[in-house]
Amino acid sequence: MAIQIEHYAGREQAYVKHTFLDKYLPSLIGKVCSRYDEFVYIDGFAGPWKSNAGETFDDTSFGIALNHMTAIRLRYLAQGRDVRMRAILVEKDPGAFAQLTEAIKRFPKVDTFPICGEFESKVTGISALVPHNAFVFSLIDPKGFPDIEKLLPLFGFAHCELLINFMFDHANRFAETGLISRLERWLAVGGGPNWEARLKGLSGAEREAEIESLAVEGLRKIGRFTYSPVISIDKPSQDRTLYKLIYFSRHEKGLEVFRSSEAKALEVQAQVRTSLRDRKREERSGMADMFPGNADIDRSARALADGAVEGRRHLLQILDNCGTDGQNWGRLWPVILNEVSITKSRLGLIINEARKSTPLKRRIGPVSGIPSRVTHN
Repeated sequence: MAIQIEHYAGREQAYVKHTFLDKYLPSLIGKVCSRYDEFVYIDGFAGPWKSNAGETFDDTSFGIALNHMTAIRLRYLAQGRDVRMRAILVEKDPGAFAQLTEAIKRFPKVDTFPICGEFESKVTGISALVPHNAFVFSLIDPKGFPDIEKLLPLFGFAHCELLINFMFDHANRFAETGLISRLERWLAVGGGPNWEARLKGLSGAEREAEIESLAVEGLRKIGRFTYSPVISIDKPSQDRTLYKLIYFSRHEKGLEVFRSSEAKALEVQAQVRTSLRDRKREERSGMADMFPGNADIDRSARALADGAVEGRRHLLQILDNCGTDGQNWGRLWPVILNEVSITKSRLGLIINEARKSTPLKRRIGPVSGIPSRVTHN
């Protein structure tokens, strides 16, 4: 299975999101199934919505997940090991639910539990379907703002990761207005009853960063998650954030997979947005563009470039402060990846380059545990 941009006309932002899932899920499942005998995928707003991929539903989150879960289970079965795959799929719209129940028949290697109803009201029943020793990945991808307080039990599984869609564009417009109570209850989880004071006088990038922080902080603490990085998904034709994918994990391996998948999603976002701009110019002029846009100058591409610069700055600052005592690579890279949009391999390339510089080598001190050769992804 491979997701295809042709299925996403008019919803290119979903293509970027699904690119992330298409890279993240097989990497995650492959890693956790080396240790766990059961993997559980929870999709609280399964749909399908606006699917153009026909009976395969390859352009839906649950379709991407079930395809990868099937392939990985078959791979383990060929090796003589039965790793169980379980999917709990919730959808409240009766019409979409009818399509969902038909679609999952294509995936007999996955134990599927379709549930019709409002996700928030089904959380207790969902928890009862999760085996005690399973690894759980929950995708919370609503069209608006869920009742976040009712979803908190999903943060309590012993072995779990979550990805939550936070509708930033709406949050930016309606925070502090009192018009969306679910949004304000969510932000209060992170900032307390006086959360509005943190936004007072802020605008632009500063306001965006503070709203993001409010959306993340309380949930990270409640779930006792160590890592909570965020991907910003842009409006396809504007340099504005549409929504943010908030990721929660307790393990550095999950963080590593997240950053690698994020890099791919941002590369695709830059390409898609640049292609859309080129197409609009052609439509206005009536002529093919002789000088198509360069995806490297899109703000998603700039974010990746800025991440490399910021990662290097963080790296040298930490190593400079540790002096002659040195630093262990296994403790170093998760700290930086949690704060900066950079892959582990890119950071490894940066530190290997730094070690070749005699002045830097003297200043930053030794680093133990880093491989002598790394590859970029």
